[in-house]
Amino acid sequence: MQVRLNWYTPEQRKADHETAIAAAKNAKIAVVFVWARLNPVFGLPGEQDKLVEEVAAANSNTIVVLNTSQPVALPWIDKVKAVLEMWWPGDEGGWSTANLLLGKSSPAGRLPVTWGKRLEDYAATDPRHPERSRKGMDGKTIYSEGVNVGYRWFDQEKINPLFAFGHGLSYTAFEYSGLKIEKASDGGLDVKVNIKNTGSVESDEVPQVYLGKPSEIPAGVQFPVRSLVAFDRIHLAIGETKTVTLHVPLRQLQYWSTTSSKWVTATGKRTVSVGASSRDLRVEQSID
Repeated sequence: MQVRLNWYTPEQRKADHETAIAAAKNAKIAVVFVWARLNPVFGLPGEQDKLVEEVAAANSNTIVVLNTSQPVALPWIDKVKAVLEMWWPGDEGGWSTANLLLGKSSPAGRLPVTWGKRLEDYAATDPRHPERSRKGMDGKTIYSEGVNVGYRWFDQEKINPLFAFGHGLSYTAFEYSGLKIEKASDGGLDVKVNIKNTGSVESDEVPQVYLGKPSEIPAGVQFPVRSLVAFDRIHLAIGETKTVTLHVPLRQLQYWSTTSSKWVTATGKRTVSVGASSRDLRVEQSID
């Protein structure tokens, strides 16, 4: 059994910080790696924010690589050229990060969460609703937001996130057109859309289908503003166009009726939208 103690002296910390700033001043591009744990909540520990601020001030071409497990505050976001979220990538994360930064691979990941601007923007940490907190009210936590979880909460409350659910950039751009919606054999929908790579790099795109709430809502039934009902990942060469068919199962058009204890298909008009995130909807069509 071994016990190892390490002490990072204040003098060494200060010297390393100054060395990083000096290197940034003389570099063509500065890359800052930052990390987070659960504490502090929604923030980077130590003086990492200060480091990013000072490196960005010394070099206008600053890129920040995040190694976090959840969204954190990014007070310097408007002062850096790019942010690459690698989450906690594991043993091969170094190679993957280098390939993305060097352009050997085009980023194609999409956010599986909504990245808020403030911790208070989330349903569970909104101070207006203490019943949703970990401590709850009288020892009870009540999920009073109902179906409005995640991006649905931001839509319902009209809160602008820092980065929307499904968001993600790459080294190219994509154009959406020609939306067509057909009834599928299982009673659901087949959503067809043309996607073109309009940039100069081959890459993946992740088209997402969102279904708006119906115009006719039965009493006692809750619908989100819109829901993700289908998505896919496709690879497009430079200038290539593909027609993508995204299937929406019948169940996605239904809601659970507590009155009749069965799934019921909603009636009325609904909007089907397709885009690159929950807040980047490129084409849409109304269905009845």
